[in-house]
Amino acid sequence: MQQVSAYAETVHENKIDLEIDEEGNETLDESSKDGPADYNEPESTTYQPKIPSDQLVEYLDEKSHDGLSSEFGTFTCGLVKPYVESQKTENIYKNRYKGIYPYDDSRVKVSGRSDYINASFIDGYNKPQQYIATLGPTSKQLGDFSLFWKMIWQQRVEKVVMVTNLTEQGYPKCEQYWPNPGTTKTFGAIEVKSSSEDEYAEFTRRAFTVTMGIDERTVHHLHFTCWPVRAIPDDVTAMIEFRQRVLITPSTLNGPTVVHCSAGVGRTGIYIALDILTEEGEVERAIDIAGCVHKMRQNRPNMVQTLKQYQFLHKAAVYSLTFDCKQIKGENFKQYMNNHSTKELNNQFIRLQHSVEIRSNKETRAVERNKRLLNKNRQNADIPGNENRPRLYLNLKPGATDYINAVYIHSFIMKKRYLVAQTPLPETVIDFLTLVVQEGCSCIVSFDAYIDKQKTIGTYYPAAKQDVLKKGTFQVSCSRVEEKTFYTERTLTIQHKGSGTRTDRTIQHLQFTDWDEMKNIPRSTGNFLFFLNVVESFTKKQDYGPILIHCFDGASKSGLFCVVSLLLQKMAVEHEISVLNAVRKVKSMRRLAIPNQEQFVYCHKCVSDYLCSFDGYANFKFKE
Repeated sequence: MQQVSAYAETVHENKIDLEIDEEGNETLDESSKDGPADYNEPESTTYQPKIPSDQLVEYLDEKSHDGLSSEFGTFTCGLVKPYVESQKTENIYKNRYKGIYPYDDSRVKVSGRSDYINASFIDGYNKPQQYIATLGPTSKQLGDFSLFWKMIWQQRVEKVVMVTNLTEQGYPKCEQYWPNPGTTKTFGAIEVKSSSEDEYAEFTRRAFTVTMGIDERTVHHLHFTCWPVRAIPDDVTAMIEFRQRVLITPSTLNGPTVVHCSAGVGRTGIYIALDILTEEGEVERAIDIAGCVHKMRQNRPNMVQTLKQYQFLHKAAVYSLTFDCKQIKGENFKQYMNNHSTKELNNQFIRLQHSVEIRSNKETRAVERNKRLLNKNRQNADIPGNENRPRLYLNLKPGATDYINAVYIHSFIMKKRYLVAQTPLPETVIDFLTLVVQEGCSCIVSFDAYIDKQKTIGTYYPAAKQDVLKKGTFQVSCSRVEEKTFYTERTLTIQHKGSGTRTDRTIQHLQFTDWDEMKNIPRSTGNFLFFLNVVESFTKKQDYGPILIHCFDGASKSGLFCVVSLLLQKMAVEHEISVLNAVRKVKSMRRLAIPNQEQFVYCHKCVSDYLCSFDGYANFKFKE
């Protein structure tokens, strides 16, 4: 260990009670310092040859958990260079986590009475100081946040990337350091006006007008909101698309991009490393993941903080560079289709099967347990685990399972917009009705054309000559039936009698009847698009409860609905899409979604027809 200053030698290490966040960062109290500003000597690093892009999939397949763990263990943990400024009495309160301090040679300086802020420059791909990694701002460290905004101004920052939510599992990760939409706040000499805020399922996009004196700039705030409290996302696709979104956000001043989570090392490290590695791979057609992490840790300690984050980075980098996940602009989609034959799309589909995320051990065990509930699952149905599954609780009897074969799937605009379920068995009709009432569903969409004529299907609404269907504590009546050319509309009233209570819920039921069972696709893209529009128009009239979509196995038809809806919503808002990404997102929740090449090609045809037929589908507009 080296002593880095005579001043530091006199500093006392205070014994304190420490809180720990989900990444293992210990929280300092106001009086704590790390004692003498010692640091670990960095270990010598042996650089491996870069992995060619065309070998990345094979490389990841062959890289065992133990191999990645061993590689991760070679990184020097903790502080490896002097960090004297962070330990000075006047600066210590600006730190939040024990051991997360900027190095003296890479820290960001903010001119003023004290130039210290817990922020570090990180070098990009062939570009020094391309990023600033920093703590998530809190008033405890930054007071009125004027120091943070001063850094933004002085460093000519135009993009702020936030990869944490404000609170997670009740623990504060960051505080709102920006004004509410339509309002203005003053931070020292800097005025910040919130010009716009658009919230979507996976991210929120904000624009601020920042003024100092007579000078004015626009700062774009890109906020990734779908990082789960379990610390690692189920799927890398959302992060990859988020990075692409940041890249196309306009900038002119050539300043660094600010990136922060809570400590500014874990999720922050993943985002920055993914950006560096993708750019490196696109230019050199080869990448060095371990080398990238090592270099970042020379700028700020513990970047890419945990083994799970390191594993996630590998998957994200490989997918970003090898699975055709770039966005296709609407105006270029026709040309894209002209350049890609059905055979080429089929090859994409084959590669897609390889890229779907492997479930965690915990989720795999949950799937195996749920498979054993034979009276709750249809044979060959898509069996969910527990992470995205709703839990039945309404009038649940002691000892009864909370299981139902259903999962939540995000739309582009809303979290948990779709509730995708297996068509009920005769034994699970009460569970199905419980789900409708309990989750406050806004609409039921059925892809079973003859629901009342199959013995293996549980009927949950009255037959044509039946007034009321009674199932347990539920009564269902049907007040309207309209037979259309390729779908049927019904109005159902579901009455539920609980212990001393009664609730009545009126809900629209839309049954699609134009499915080609031989090819397992709808017969007409035009009819299918029109049906999606009908569903959207009905749900806009209701509250924004989830749309309950069901098909025989809970995936093969319902999944197509979710994918096409997601694609068209994204095209309407961002004017670009990736069919591969949309399919991958849905398949990460429902493995049997888009089960064949015909459906994969059909997704492309739906986008093409949507773009070519705006006059014909003038009302086909999703919320923007």
